[in-house]
Amino acid sequence: MPHAQSRPVAADRRTDLVEGAAVSASLLCLVHCLALPLMLMVLPAAIGLFAQSEAFHAVALLLVVPSALAAFWLGHRRHRAPLPALFGVVGVAGLVMGLLPVLPEDAQRWVTVAGSLLLVAGHLLNWRLRARTERVCA
Repeated sequence: MPHAQSRPVAADRRTDLVEGAAVSASLLCLVHCLALPLMLMVLPAAIGLFAQSEAFHAVALLLVVPSALAAFWLGHRRHRAPLPALFGVVGVAGLVMGLLPVLPEDAQRWVTVAGSLLLVAGHLLNWRLRARTERVCA
């Protein structure tokens, strides 16, 4: 006799969409931080000032934080593991600290990269734990 699923398929798809958007945003931040210095050397005219500005980082943070909060909250509701959310909180803190003008520019970059890596790791762990939980429940 087939076991009834505890959650509708639409909810799982929505959670996958939120998690995917959160991972993508975190990866975009990481690529931006690592690739920007190289791109500035290779394509200085094409990059423009927006990618270097504080406005870009503020906009990116406004996209990353809500999607990360939603993804980690939905994941935690499913698997109850605190580690992905902990990685996420520390990662977001790193992104916020990277915007602080009190840090030297190189330190800002490394703190932001570390925050992005923690966010990506948290999202991947969250995704893996959700998938494991879904297999157990199915």
